Amino acid sequence: MKKLILLLILPLIINSCIFIPLLVPFNDLPKPTGPFHVGTRVFEWVDVLREEWFTENSDDLRRLIVQVWYPTMEESEDGLNYLDSPDQRIEPLSKTIELPEYLIRHIQDVKTNSILNASLRKNEDLYPLIMFSHGLGGMRMQNTVQMEELASRGYVVVAMDHPYDAYITVYADGSTADFRSGLEEDVTEKEFWAARIPQINTRAADLTFILDNIDKNKAEGNEIWESIDLSKVGVFGHSFGGATSVVASFIDSRIDVCINLDGWMEPVESKIIQEGLRIPFLYIGQERWIDTPLNDIKLDSLIKSSKGIKKLLEGTKHFDYSDTPQFSPVSKTIGVAGTMDIKLLREKINHEILSFFDLHLRGS
Repeated sequence: MKKLILLLILPLIINSCIFIPLLVPFNDLPKPTGPFHVGTRVFEWVDVLREEWFTENSDDLRRLIVQVWYPTMEESEDGLNYLDSPDQRIEPLSKTIELPEYLIRHIQDVKTNSILNASLRKNEDLYPLIMFSHGLGGMRMQNTVQMEELASRGYVVVAMDHPYDAYITVYADGSTADFRSGLEEDVTEKEFWAARIPQINTRAADLTFILDNIDKNKAEGNEIWESIDLSKVGVFGHSFGGATSVVASFIDSRIDVCINLDGWMEPVESKIIQEGLRIPFLYIGQERWIDTPLNDIKLDSLIKSSKGIKKLLEGTKHFDYSDTPQFSPVSKTIGVAGTMDIKLLREKINHEILSFFDLHLRGS
């Protein structure tokens, strides 16, 4: 009888807005540890020199939503919401993570520590610039924990939604670019490279365009951008974004240091793997890629040819190198996150990133 009653009331519990946050809790992001508060702004930039690779319309130009995080002296008790445009984001997000919308809708209530449109903290010295690239089906905000930590320590950090690679890109006029980067599991090697090479080159060109546009805005004396030191540029990325960071660092000599967070190395061309990077390179990731042994082989070759550093964290999984375990304890329950304590995980990743950028961009 008790089991029957439970079966009858369970749907009511699941569909109740009161109980859902208890079943699938989401936490606000932890506060960064640096001495500065964090400001953020969002821009829409169009690369008039590049046609959109993902569409067949010759009039489509590569259009990016770009977000910047930076030090500010302003304070606010209410941080910016983690997700912008939740009405457009939550449905495709639920498909991406394979959870019903009603179970994750309250993710729209998650708060960051960033203050929208805050004024930049003026500084005698220019700020080093860090760029970030997200993974397949990711988004520009997916590593906000690291963005805020870096900004609180005196860096300016820029990330973009790679259109059609992000799970969705939402533009200011309400239009969107949906995810179009999936490949069937049984694709041939020829089909794999035919899709992935132009794709990763398009993503790397996004980073180059960001640098070009910042340089242009800096010359025009625009706030924030004029305070950036373009002789001190770092890049980091997660998964396919880690591979994108490697390719961009190989192509663009303005990038001075590269960090790869559990990067998917398979789509990086052999030429880059063999020749390596000529800048400081750090890889931080899980102990091994179980389903893709080629990934570890190519990584080890790149580390050797680049004289890079590889640091593997025991008890971690792929999505531990994003914000996922930091705002959702359920990630461990469903097996998306590893076994490491989330505070220790955050401290280790932030420490490695900050130490490497500080050493090679600030000499400290």
